[in-house]
Amino acid sequence: MEMGQEYIPVNKTWRLNERNYGELVGKNKKEVVKQFGQDQVKRWRRSYDQPPPPMSDDHKYHPRRDPRYRLMLDDIPKSESLKCTMQRSSVYWDEVLVPAIEDGKTLLIVGHENNLRSILMRLEDIPEEDIINLSLPRAVPLAYRLDANLKPLPRPDGKLDEATGFLRGTWLGGDQAVAEILDRDHKQVYDTTITQNLETDETRDQWKNWMSIAVGEPSPEQKAKTLRGHCRAQETPSNTDQYDNLIQKRASG
Repeated sequence: MEMGQEYIPVNKTWRLNERNYGELVGKNKKEVVKQFGQDQVKRWRRSYDQPPPPMSDDHKYHPRRDPRYRLMLDDIPKSESLKCTMQRSSVYWDEVLVPAIEDGKTLLIVGHENNLRSILMRLEDIPEEDIINLSLPRAVPLAYRLDANLKPLPRPDGKLDEATGFLRGTWLGGDQAVAEILDRDHKQVYDTTITQNLETDETRDQWKNWMSIAVGEPSPEQKAKTLRGHCRAQETPSNTDQYDNLIQKRASG
């Protein structure tokens, strides 16, 4: 709505869901680090083929409690590694995304960190032993230009991005801003001496304002549309709004 392009088709698929973190779903990451140690938690979160402990059947966030998955419970593993996540994201890449790209369309792929990592691992040919070192920021677009073989074209500077050291895409927020976000996120999870939430302290505005810097402020018309939409949602929430508020939230990557 903020872009004034409400007509753009939006496709949703479970194949771009976040990976199933098994028994770790819903737990505080820093508390898990204190319990199991940094190395083990990093392997669970970032390695290629080491899934977390499996989810118990009576888990508070078991998919059986979500009506959207009632017809596919037998297909949902009790926990997933990045390898498992890549198996399902690759199906969507091959069957939906590739045909759309070959048809000349420009795509915006929105997902959780690990399914996006699985796509980038394949796109950039990142080795299994190196993928543990790739982390992604939330809500910062990464733009790619692809050649005829659907492989990334070099960045204008001919280098890999400075934020991760793995990617030929261009961060719309700039490499330095992304590097700072990744450093903050790493400390938020692994530095057990930090007790405050680094995403909600007094510096949070510097992470919120990157969109305005990258693409400019929305027009008055777009601001008006957004404001009207917020007012309607607050005064008379739709059934969909109410349903969305009830959907359980899983722990992010």
